[in-house]
This record gives sequence, structure tokens and C-alpha cells, in this order.
Amino acid sequence: MKWIRENIDDLPSFVPYLEKIQVIEDSVKSNPDLCIETCKALIEGFCKTILHNKDISYDPSSPLQGLVRQTIQAILHVDEPFQDDLIELGRRISSVSQKLCEIRNNHGFSSHGMDVLNPRLTETVSLFAYRITDTVGGFILNCYINNRIFTADHRLHYEDCRPFNEYFDDLHSLDSMSISISVSLALFTQDYEAYKESYFNFIESIEQDNPDL
Repeated sequence: MKWIRENIDDLPSFVPYLEKIQVIEDSVKSNPDLCIETCKALIEGFCKTILHNKDISYDPSSPLQGLVRQTIQAILHVDEPFQDDLIELGRRISSVSQKLCEIRNNHGFSSHGMDVLNPRLTETVSLFAYRITDTVGGFILNCYINNRIFTADHRLHYEDCRPFNEYFDDLHSLDSMSISISVSLALFTQDYEAYKESYFNFIESIEQDNPDL
């Protein structure tokens, strides 16, 4: 899953998802059922995390198709000239994701009441799911990274704010008995709201100094 991995390199808070990615890559041939189950869980996790980060409510019981559509709509830049086209693309991607869910539900190992002779998932299906998931997930993460506009309601992850953390630590360097202490991490863990305020002031100052960014 090259595209997803490339984007996670720029989004450290999503590193925990690498475990699911490894499961998918290892089970494409050996366990198609597990591969497709995990593909669905990965995309669902991306969507819910992003919507939560952006403080956008969603129905926890919403089908994957609805989550993907809502997420793509939420991460498109307001000035995107092809916004309508990308929304339509998101709708079509959602349809593909939904179909994979239907295949999983009808033939996956976790399905209930299946006839013993019911066809099981094949490597062909799991490979398709693998490739589609990298496309859908890579697109969502790439769009989220490139179009991120933080607001006061946006949930921050410490590991995603490295430039600010380095700036803040340099500004408030504190050493105790030759042990370097991260002031930014201390602020984040002890006073999250104060950390957010300092972070947004930092972002605002950068935007004022670089209006064309």
C-alpha cells in the first residue's frame, strides 16, 4: 500500500494504522477473508478519525459508503475549482467501497448463517480490494494533508505539529540536570487548550508572514 504509506509518513498520528496495513499486505494471498475485512476496517478508521479531528458529527452506524462520501466532502478545499467533480468522484469511490462491504458481508468469514458450500472469497477479490483500498485511502489522506485548514474546533495530535513543537521548545528551552525537557509536550499533556492557543497563534503568524502560502 505505497500511497497510503507515503501519506502516513507526513501524518504521524496515523502511524497506528500501519499494523492493519501490514495485516492486509500479508493476507492478500494467504487469507482473502481477513484481507477484505481489514481493508474495510482501515478505510472506516481513516474516515472516523478525520471527521473526529475536524469536529464533524457522523452516524456511527453509517455504512462505509456514507462515511467515505462525508469525509471527502469535508476535506475538499472551499476554493477547489473542481469541487463538484471531486465530490462526484468521491461518490463513485464510495460505491466501490460499499460493494466491497457487500462482498465481505455475503461471503466473509464473519458472516452468519452461511451455507457450508457457499463460495469463499478468492485471491482475485482480495487483490482487487487491496488495490482499491490503497487508492481510496491514499486519496483521502493526501487530500486531508494538502487541504488541512485548522480551526479552533480541530483536534490536534502532538506528533503532527512538529514545526510548532520545535519552535516552542527552542523558544522555551529548559534543561534539568543535563536532561532535555520538551516544554511543548509538557504543555500538550497538561494544558491542551493552552497548547492549541499557542499553536494557532504560531500558524497565524506564519500565514501573515507568508500570505501566498
